[in-house]
Amino acid sequence: MHTSIKQFAAAAGLAVLATAGSGIQTASAETTLSMVYPFPDFLVYTKSCKEFADKLNAAGGDLSIDMKPFNSIGMFEQAAAIQKGVVDLTCLPAAFYARGLPENEAISTSNSSPAAVRANGGMAIIDELHQKHMNMKYLGWVDSGVKFHMYFKDAPKFGSDGLPDLDGVKMRDNPIYGAFFRALKAETHQMPVTEVYSAIQKGVVNASAWTSIGVKGLKWDEFLRHRMDPDFYQTDIGIIMNLDSWNNLSAAQQKFLQDAVIAHESSSRKARMSEVETEKADLEAAGMQVHTVPDQAAYLKIGIDSAYGRMKERLEKDGRPLDNMEKLRGLYLE
Repeated sequence: MHTSIKQFAAAAGLAVLATAGSGIQTASAETTLSMVYPFPDFLVYTKSCKEFADKLNAAGGDLSIDMKPFNSIGMFEQAAAIQKGVVDLTCLPAAFYARGLPENEAISTSNSSPAAVRANGGMAIIDELHQKHMNMKYLGWVDSGVKFHMYFKDAPKFGSDGLPDLDGVKMRDNPIYGAFFRALKAETHQMPVTEVYSAIQKGVVNASAWTSIGVKGLKWDEFLRHRMDPDFYQTDIGIIMNLDSWNNLSAAQQKFLQDAVIAHESSSRKARMSEVETEKADLEAAGMQVHTVPDQAAYLKIGIDSAYGRMKERLEKDGRPLDNMEKLRGLYLE
């Protein structure tokens, strides 16, 4: 069922460890799933992903997770690795593979919660789309509730229209908010998170967006001393799984895994939202200057409209129907 990592790396150029196992491994009655993660070990999102795996392993069932080291597979290559069955699981931002599944923009731009979109059917639609188009099972949305800010080396400017004037701002880009930045006419530079500190230090970029937690851990606050409010979007990290691997589990194992993800949705959301307030206070106490966009409503509307515009453009380019676009917008936005 699965292609080995060595074969797939040769075919697709993935940066994976030749020694890393792939696919479901069964020892006696126990099934072991391989898992990767996109961010460095010190970031809270990685710690959360590992916490999920540790909790599942500690539960003592016949299902366990073998967590692979950081950069076993590059962050932007993990979706393809899951799709092909190189590894079974990852904790990955939905925006990182929205080119393949444009409807993922609904998660990134959401102001709702995992519990709400499970209840109203939004997450079921997302799961169906993952299975149909990506050969993936969408197990859940973790570490939610954390929004994004733009951070600047110099104080941001605002135009007469009440919106940010990003002339001369070299913004670090990311698939999550790239369309938003371009709608604001920013000069953007896409790069992995591991390269940003050096890029700021060298002046390659002088601004970046990031979540409300993690800037201190990344040490970007050494250079980026200005934050722009209001915050926007929301962390969109999902636990996704190769669909063949999911289907090979027993019904009891599927329930065990799904229940573990749902429990982590709740616990991780609560923990992250508490951390948001702590880090904001710490940054401001350390001298972070806060600047508020004069026309907040217009600013936030551009953010939503630009993301859904990108979704529509990608769906049309792929010749796919737009049926789910407005439906998801209604289910993921309160």
